[in-house]
Order: sequence, then structure tokens, then C-alpha cells
Amino acid sequence: MKLFHFLLVAFIVLLLGCEESVEDNPVVTVYAKPAIEASSVKEVPEEEILELETSSDEIELLNVCYSNEIYIEEEKACSLKIECTDNSSCIEWGNRVVEDLEADYGSLVYEESVATGNEGITLLASYNVDHEGEVIYTEQAVTEEVMQYHSHLWYSFSWLVPEQYRKEINRLEVFESGDTLAYVSMHDRYGRFWTLGMNNEDIELASETLVTYLHEYAHFLSLNQSQIDYWVPEKRCTSLFLKDSGCFYENAYLSNFYKRFWEQGGQGKIEDFYVSRYAMYSPEEDFSESFAHFVLTKTPSGQNVKEEKLLFFYEYEELVQLRTEILARTATWLVRSALKAKK
Repeated sequence: MKLFHFLLVAFIVLLLGCEESVEDNPVVTVYAKPAIEASSVKEVPEEEILELETSSDEIELLNVCYSNEIYIEEEKACSLKIECTDNSSCIEWGNRVVEDLEADYGSLVYEESVATGNEGITLLASYNVDHEGEVIYTEQAVTEEVMQYHSHLWYSFSWLVPEQYRKEINRLEVFESGDTLAYVSMHDRYGRFWTLGMNNEDIELASETLVTYLHEYAHFLSLNQSQIDYWVPEKRCTSLFLKDSGCFYENAYLSNFYKRFWEQGGQGKIEDFYVSRYAMYSPEEDFSESFAHFVLTKTPSGQNVKEEKLLFFYEYEELVQLRTEILARTATWLVRSALKAKK
């Protein structure tokens, strides 16, 4: 069995190149307690912080982050420091981050997601994911070079989504396809554990990658065992039943989303109802596309149904916290993606 520990330094070298990856005199801050909660951010005592300085232009440390970032040791990722203390202030902080990112990179949702399921793909390799060590491993005959590249693919997703929100995604599949960038699927009969499928070809457009990753994560978020009773057939389902998903619990995210935006239909311009053409396909796709826009755009005013769908997510404090943490990581992810594109 092959085992590969994908260290942060390898990831940054792969993305940036040594000469572009470190600021002048960077400060590397390692938090001994790296867990970040948007609803209860606290200052870390000085004795729990290790600060390392270097004037070298080469990466010599494993824990390399820019001076305005913090290092999350357990996940080997860098994040902005979250500067909010409650639901309201975290919404505003997230909006400021989005505004700054749009000023630097343009719209984060300019491109639609590319996610059409796992039909018509060619599977290249399958890996198990060990979240405790941030490790992928396989018993298949895979070269070290290929495994390193596939580790980079996984890492580009795991960098964005905090580990505590993706622990059930414990399998990675890498495939070839001209149409699909990523997919998620259950790989046990109880819906507890999930697979993330990723295209072997790395997409050049960062906005397309961002929207797709968050779209697929939203499928996991809304279709897992906490949201659906997989054992209840349609004829015995007393709540929402969708043929491609199953019987949703009464208070599931998609149950409430469906009742508000799909049950009665509506009249008007299509562009006032959906954030993208892909969202028109089904309630599940509408939910996932809307979730990605909820994370990556500023809070709308609710002038049409499309904007009301985004406001729907703000009704859940846990989703506001998730948005906050993802945006803190999106900022650091985009910096590295932009420098990679310049190479």
C-alpha cells in the first residue's frame, strides 16, 4: 500500500514556485490551537504562538503563510484571521472579504460550475483520505509523480473547506472527462461516507473551480444522512420526496428551500429566478448553485427570487459560520492560484 503525506511546502512549491511564494521578511505564525469558529473568535495567548522570521527567498519552512495569514496546523493550510464575533458581524466581515477579492480578481462567480455527475467518465485512480494526517493513500499501482499530482487536486479542495465540515468525504476518485470537473457520491448504503471525484485536468479559471467545488460540497451538505431518510419509499414519505435523492426530513435544508422556491412555481424572467442556467435543472442543482453564490457574493437586497434564494442561507447561523470560514480560506487560495497562473 502506498502512502503519501502531502505536506504544505510541496503544495506551495507546486502552485507558486520558490521565488514567488514568500514575501520579503515574512512572518510565519503557527497557532497551537488552530480551530477557528466564526461565532466565537478569541485572541490566542502569546505563549501559544510561535513566530518565525526569515529573510530567505526560498521556502525553508513547512508552515509557510504570508504575514496577514494564520497557519492551521492540523490541516496544513493558511487562512485569513477571522475578525468577527457574532452572526451579524461575520456577515459583514464576509462581505468585506468578497468586496476585496472582487477588486483584485473580478467576479468570483463569473463562470458557471462544471458538474454533470459521474456519467461518461473514465476512472483513473481511487484513494482513501485520512483526515487526521491529511493523507491520501491507495493500493493501486500509482507512480509517486502521479500520486503527488492527485494529492494536489485533493488539497485544492480541502484547502477551501475546513476539515470539520468534510470529514465524511473520505474517498477521492480521479477521472478523465471533457465535460465534468467534479462530482460527489455516496459510497456506503447509509449515506454516511462520500466520494469526491475530480477531473485529472486542472481547470485554469479559478472562478470556475471555486464555484464547482462549492457546488459539489453543497450536494454533500444537502443530501447526506442528516438530511434524508434513505429507507423511506415515496409512498410512505410524509415530507419532500425527490426521485433522484429520496425522502427528506421535515426540517432539512432542501425541504425548506423547495417549499419556498419550487412548490408554487412563479412567473417572470428566468434570470430573475436562477443564479445560473444549471440551477434550472432541479431543486438539488438550484440549491447547490445558490449555495455557491451565497458564499462567493455579497449579501443581496432580495429584489427578486434569485436573490431571495441567497438570503435563504443567511437564516441558518451554522451556514453563515461556514461561509465565513470558507471565505477566509478562499482569499489565501486565490492568492496562490493567481501566482500560479502568472508562471
